[in-house]
Amino acid sequence: MSNYHTLSVGYNSFHIDERYSNLKPIGDGSYGFVASATDKVTGNKVAIKKVKDTFIDVVDAKRILREIKLLNHFDKHENIITIHDIMTYP
Repeated sequence: MSNYHTLSVGYNSFHIDERYSNLKPIGDGSYGFVASATDKVTGNKVAIKKVKDTFIDVVDAKRILREIKLLNHFDKHENIITIHDIMTYP
C-alpha cells in the first residue's frame, strides 16, 4: 500500500501519494483545483486535479465522470493530457 502525505498549495491541501512532490498551483475552476507536481519515481512533471465533494451532486458527478471518460478516449492525442492515475482519499 502506498504512503500518503499532505501538502498545501495556495488555499488547498492535497493528501497525495509520497511519490509526488514540488506542488505548484496551476489554476482552479468550478470542479476543482489543479497543481503541477514532480513524480519522484519517473521524474515526469504531472498535473494533479483535486475535485472536492465529487458525489454530493449527481449532475456534477456525471460531468466529472464524462471528463474522465473523454480523457481516456483521447488517450494518445498529442494535444490532450493522459490520465496516469486516479487517487481516492485513503
